[in-house]
Amino acid sequence: MRLLHGTELNIGPDGGVDWPDDFLAGFDLCVASVHSHFNQSREELTRRFVRACENPYVAVIGHPTTRLIGKRPAIDADFDAVFAACARTGTALEINGHPDRLDLGDEEILRARRHGVKFAVNTDAHSVTHLPYMRFGVGTAQRGWLTKDDVVNAWPLQRLRRFLRPATG
Repeated sequence: MRLLHGTELNIGPDGGVDWPDDFLAGFDLCVASVHSHFNQSREELTRRFVRACENPYVAVIGHPTTRLIGKRPAIDADFDAVFAACARTGTALEINGHPDRLDLGDEEILRARRHGVKFAVNTDAHSVTHLPYMRFGVGTAQRGWLTKDDVVNAWPLQRLRRFLRPATG
């Protein structure tokens, strides 16, 4: 078993992230997610995601639509443009298995896959009791017709490390 050192970053309103590059360089994995300013325009939200994808330390965009089922609807971004940016920059998209999110959904997964995007399936666990939510993430990935080749955290360690640090291998 290998334990990777990672962090979840906030994507700010301008698409920047919480910490400077020299600090981010110390992590094996950086996931960047939108946690505020949900009411920006479609263009601003799209630009925000694209800029985060272009950050060389961001490997995964977390809970991309930001929805909370029954509490907050998905944001209005041009997700085809976001998916294209992810494919261009080699940034994976999270499939969040937490029952409050289930984000991305199967239809978005299918669209993103057509763009050539890779995915990371996880639980969004905030405690040990959330770890079993992985089955919901895997089930959602299956509904999106993903295979283990599409899911970065199903890859052998060497391939995953190449994905996480393409410039250094």
